[in-house]
Amino acid sequence: MSPEVAALCVAALLVCGYLALVVMHLIALRARGAADDRYRPRLALWLARTAQRRRDRFERDAVRLLLTGRIDRARYHTAMAAMAAQDRAEQPPGLPRPQH
Repeated sequence: MSPEVAALCVAALLVCGYLALVVMHLIALRARGAADDRYRPRLALWLARTAQRRRDRFERDAVRLLLTGRIDRARYHTAMAAMAAQDRAEQPPGLPRPQH
């Protein structure tokens, strides 16, 4: 097997794995109720919680920078608008937010 074909095979496997994680993530976000918790993929739930923790940490750090005077209000609002845009991209309005 040539190196180019091997590289393409590895890339295809990585893409398939990533797509599987995305699908599991969406399934976990769309599932509702306590009975569904035992059927949710643990990895997808972990990914959803990780994204929420990252957003929480970003907002907490931005507030800390604003309160200590290291950024002004305009930069804070710009940062929050960027975070909201990313949040909309990661969490479309029809999907519920993951619970901590």
